[in-house]
Amino acid sequence: MSKPKEYSWMTKDKLMTYTFAALLILEIVSTVLWWPITTPSGWSQGLTSAICALIACAVAVGADALLYKVAVDSPLNTMSAAVFGLIVALSYSLGVPAMHAVEVMPLEAPWAFLYVALISLIGLVLFKKLQGLAGRKFVNPAAAAKLLVLLPFLYSVLLPKDHAIDIPTLATKLDYEGSTSFGAWLQFCFGNPSILLKGQMPAYTQSDVFQTLFLVKYHGWVGGASSLAVIIVGLALFAVCRRYVKWRITLAYLVTTAIFAYALAAIYGGDPLLRLMYHLFIGSSIFLAFFMATDPATTPLTYTGQTIFGIGLAIITMLLQTYANFFGGSIVALIIMNLTTPLLDNVGKLKPTTETIEPKLPKAKQFASVKTYDCMRCGACMRVCCHKLSPILIKQAFDKHNFNTLSKLHADYCTGCGHCTFVCPARIDLRNTILRAKAALRAQ
Repeated sequence: MSKPKEYSWMTKDKLMTYTFAALLILEIVSTVLWWPITTPSGWSQGLTSAICALIACAVAVGADALLYKVAVDSPLNTMSAAVFGLIVALSYSLGVPAMHAVEVMPLEAPWAFLYVALISLIGLVLFKKLQGLAGRKFVNPAAAAKLLVLLPFLYSVLLPKDHAIDIPTLATKLDYEGSTSFGAWLQFCFGNPSILLKGQMPAYTQSDVFQTLFLVKYHGWVGGASSLAVIIVGLALFAVCRRYVKWRITLAYLVTTAIFAYALAAIYGGDPLLRLMYHLFIGSSIFLAFFMATDPATTPLTYTGQTIFGIGLAIITMLLQTYANFFGGSIVALIIMNLTTPLLDNVGKLKPTTETIEPKLPKAKQFASVKTYDCMRCGACMRVCCHKLSPILIKQAFDKHNFNTLSKLHADYCTGCGHCTFVCPARIDLRNTILRAKAALRAQ
């Protein structure tokens, strides 16, 4: 680095701000689309969505600030907490399907406010802060907290047994033939409920189902209300923050889901596009793919690991949805794949070399002051070392005084180019840490 305080333009706060803005756009879209819908409790579905977002963010930011005041080792991460709160709200299911048969408390106001608050509080304290004390987060905090809080409502929320119309199994032919077909069921479940409440039968042609799944769904995850909006906003975020966002997970997930869907269509018959549309554009799939599966703290560091992660996430999700009728399968699949991350971190590392190869670096910016955070595991440092080292893995090994791992990672190849420190959005001094690791390794 040419100057001590010259870094990449990206910081952790800036990345969180961009992510928050993207999530806020999705919240506004869902609120506007759902505003005309009135749930059985008399609340506007759009207003319910907006209030849930405010509550989730307030609880997360408030809990983060409180822990900062009372706990010595709890840093203040206001923007990160706000992002977490929005993810909780956007991954919560709202909207009562028109064909529901029994009372479904958590899907509408005012009960939804309580559950969103609980998920946000438990996720922030138990799965975000306490996990961090272990040195890293092992599971996605929002996914784990949601599964824990909603576990007592397994049969009414994740396995929707409350529907008057039996759910067609996905392990069979999917088509649009008749009012009991899968295409018709999708319209009854995700279409505008006011149509059925007026005594009218919603159309369930391929075009109608596509419009519902792709443009606007009135039941399910708030963040996935419009798949089109998720795709546009998600791609925009990836374009701006491409070096720091793990978009390869999203790509691998979507491609694998599409291939798996066509394979199942070949096995069971029916309309392959119907199966493809369902698995890709159901709210819990498209939102999770862009904004939860890419959580840097709980996903692999290497490009190869990220690709395997996305493929595994898609396969497990498809298996749970197809053979267990488990519509919350993506959440469980995400937690399962999160647990494989420590193994996948070591898959696909660049091969260290003593040859000096200058990488292409992002735009530089001068900073008058620098604020250091804990590593957010974005993996940016893994691709910029002149000698193809794995800086963050070397730091972790050095912190644990694991000299065997330091030797395997070839920490002694470091010549202090400083590119790892330059790109780090958390502003961790990786360069000097690795040089100390090199010195300690040679002293052994």
